[in-house]
Amino acid sequence: MRFAAISDTHDNLEAVRELIDALRREKLDFVVHAGDVISPFTLKEFESLGLKLYIAFGNNDGEKNILTQIAEKNGWEIGDIVEFPAGIVYHGTDRRILEILKKTGGLIVTGHTHEPEVVREKTVILNPGEVCGYLTGKRTFAIVEDGDVSLIDL
Repeated sequence: MRFAAISDTHDNLEAVRELIDALRREKLDFVVHAGDVISPFTLKEFESLGLKLYIAFGNNDGEKNILTQIAEKNGWEIGDIVEFPAGIVYHGTDRRILEILKKTGGLIVTGHTHEPEVVREKTVILNPGEVCGYLTGKRTFAIVEDGDVSLIDL
């Protein structure tokens, strides 16, 4: 199983389009988005990939009803906490919820901090960083293949 983990696109369409071009060059089974897509027009950009998306709402996502409609139309999964074939995706805004999710022992993809990080404990916690590049100045995402995580700069 090979998938991309992304987060915090924050309506930066230039960065999203650059990301989509990079993802097209990868052989992926699906994409996991750990939140802060922000607007429906940004989520629609991912339709061109032709891949299943698993999307967690972020603290800055507006128009959740329209984001949900777009996701459902495309057969994608969306919600506050979403299971995907290799784990769980949650934006990461509440540390107490994250501590509970850690008890699952699987992979958790988070966002929110905009800082790329892989923490390997009983549970692997992956934050792919930010696609938008607004806070760190770096646009990053991750590729996960059979449990191995590679952090990638756009």
